[in-house]
Amino acid sequence: MRELSNKYRSNSSGETSGQDRDFRGSFASEGYQSLTEIANTVSLKEIFKFYGIRLDEGNRKTFCPFKSHKGGRENTPSFVFYPETNTYCCFGCRQGSSAVDFVSNMEKITKQNAAQKIIDKFEKNIDSDLIAPKEDFWERMDILMQYSDAVRDFRMIYNDDDSFKFIENNCSTFDNISKKHSLDNTALKRVVSILIDSINKYKV
Repeated sequence: MRELSNKYRSNSSGETSGQDRDFRGSFASEGYQSLTEIANTVSLKEIFKFYGIRLDEGNRKTFCPFKSHKGGRENTPSFVFYPETNTYCCFGCRQGSSAVDFVSNMEKITKQNAAQKIIDKFEKNIDSDLIAPKEDFWERMDILMQYSDAVRDFRMIYNDDDSFKFIENNCSTFDNISKKHSLDNTALKRVVSILIDSINKYKV
């Protein structure tokens, strides 16, 4: 949770700043980034096999598999796999990088959806320390969103100095508890519930 500072204060007209409006988005982007990083730990070699592409340390080059590249009819191999960095590059269509990029290009889906697909398909290939069960992850995101919404709504209603100090302290309390304790979802839900209850009971 990022702390609120003076730059997040509402202006005199009661509108929230751009940073305040993005408060909810910060949680979503953190979640997306986490999914992407986890998905990119999956070996491209395993992902290539899933799509019927045979590339490994001994055979690193093949025809570009992307249909957008010359309609899928490339004549000269230009797709190169780099196992040392778990990356790839097509020097013909200038596409390439990570596992998420590959699946996104193959499936014509967003990178977020590509990351989720990789995790769904290759969960057994992912270090268990990196990812909790999907239900736990989305439940956790939901809990964090509830707190984010409560803080955002508060800032849309109150814009005086005392209210700002109150909500800043509320956020700092959340930060301090999160840093000192490894909260599972049950504990996190309890903490967020108490903090939101405090916000709802606030009176000028």
